[in-house]
Amino acid sequence: MKRFLVAASAAAIAVPALATVSPLQAQAAPTAAVSTAQATSAAHPSRNSLVAARTQAVRKANVYSRQSAKVSWRQKDRNARHLSTLTKRAKMAPHRRAALISHTQKGTMYRWGGTTPRGFDCSGYTRYVYSKAGKSLPRTARSQYAATKRTSRPAPGDLVFFGGRNAHHVGIYLGKGRMIHSPRSGKPVQVTKVWRGASYGKVR
Repeated sequence: MKRFLVAASAAAIAVPALATVSPLQAQAAPTAAVSTAQATSAAHPSRNSLVAARTQAVRKANVYSRQSAKVSWRQKDRNARHLSTLTKRAKMAPHRRAALISHTQKGTMYRWGGTTPRGFDCSGYTRYVYSKAGKSLPRTARSQYAATKRTSRPAPGDLVFFGGRNAHHVGIYLGKGRMIHSPRSGKPVQVTKVWRGASYGKVR
């Protein structure tokens, strides 16, 4: 479970692959390879910095995910705010930001009416995560359902609803049939398989 974020992050963020040169090619034309790399960097400085920013955000999200079960609720809030800054700097779409930020709150116990890292109910959790991702959501699962656009091809970060228009539960889709959510009393925020009867909503 601790390693899941790596896969989820890969699905959530399309980080451009860095060009590589085999040792044989490098030996054959070292000057040309260096010149090409320098020219590419000069021509696309913003792209290179964006790749670096996204890579940093993913790495930090993995760190915060591993720490989540050991730190205080105050530290979880600080981690979420820091990751909010990193993902904004990386110019990620809100749903991709949410997919990463969601992991900072793993282990937070369910609390009826809860909207902070001290304790979350299901919609309080999704609302908190999306607020850190730069989007405001309504308070309840039903109103969040009404505020999102239906999709049959969810992307990591999209919302997962149960109960249709009368939604009684909501979580955040992570890809590959998994979601992260605050399930019910006595349970913490956790990653599980998507339950049967799910529908999905895009937050854009």
